[in-house]
Amino acid sequence: MKITSRRGVKKTKKSHDLNKNQKHYKWLILFGLLIAALYFYQDSLHEIMEGIKALSAVQMGVSLLLSSVFFLTEGCIVYCMAHLFENSYRWRKGIRTAYVCEFYRMLTLGSGAGFAEIYYLQKDNVPYPRGTGMTMLQFVIKKIAVMLLGLAGFLFLLGRDSTSNVLHGYGGAMGAGCIITFVIVFAMTAVTLSKTVRDWLLPVLDKLELKFPKYQEKIQKWREDLKLLNDTGRELFARKKCFLQVILLNLCKLLAVYLIPAYVLYGQCPLSIMESTMLMAVIYMLAGVIPAPSGIGSLEFVFLLFFSRFVSEAAAVPAILVFRFVTWIVPFLVGGIIFLHHQK
Repeated sequence: MKITSRRGVKKTKKSHDLNKNQKHYKWLILFGLLIAALYFYQDSLHEIMEGIKALSAVQMGVSLLLSSVFFLTEGCIVYCMAHLFENSYRWRKGIRTAYVCEFYRMLTLGSGAGFAEIYYLQKDNVPYPRGTGMTMLQFVIKKIAVMLLGLAGFLFLLGRDSTSNVLHGYGGAMGAGCIITFVIVFAMTAVTLSKTVRDWLLPVLDKLELKFPKYQEKIQKWREDLKLLNDTGRELFARKKCFLQVILLNLCKLLAVYLIPAYVLYGQCPLSIMESTMLMAVIYMLAGVIPAPSGIGSLEFVFLLFFSRFVSEAAAVPAILVFRFVTWIVPFLVGGIIFLHHQK
């Protein structure tokens, strides 16, 4: 009995030491990612801090409120979709996931948000296959919402005397942006909702696997992701009320953040709040088709390209920098606090 007890104690101690070491490694990796992210964002952070100084406390407060609406709505979207597959899932869990994903997105320069969502959904008893399909479907629906608002904004502003000349001047870029966004959304929607498209793509992947055997594991992963996305998409679409609710929530959350620059520039810009919001919708859509880590640089470039036609650079620059602060830095800090709380 004594020998068995000692072995049991040694085994328990060894397991405890292993878990302790794994925890230390995890914190070292996170600390390394944080240092790398701070180094990568250092110029942006300095500019953002300068931009904040140009705003009043009220402007900052309203901007933070609108940003909070975005993430609370994002949490509601996660809840609506996750609740279909796990009855015990609650709205607060969705909000937590929304903020923690933003923490990981900033920490990994845009590549870790999806993996973080799948991980936290799994922790909350949403099966891994469902969580993966759900995360991919969220991306598709957000793209649809961005396109719908972007096209609506484009058509709305094209008919306004104050903005039609500017839009005509960038007709080529607008057309290209609309086409690229439409093609992406159409292709992803077809893959998400069409069983016919899925059944056509699976044999194509089989042929690729035979032709390129060294990429077998990657192609198998594509096959699994395709099935997951299609199954989850068709199941959600079958519940039309929930599907429409998720699309409407995406439109609402985007409008909330599009309002931020419109509010900040109100009184300095000849455009109305509605016109500025619709212009931001167009800008967001165009910036989304320009490749850049976490959208860094692309949004600022397109924003200044369009808004500088209506306001001075001295007014436009603080507006986009504050937009970055309330949609990047603050959610990152909130997500970090939530993350640390759940590590206790």
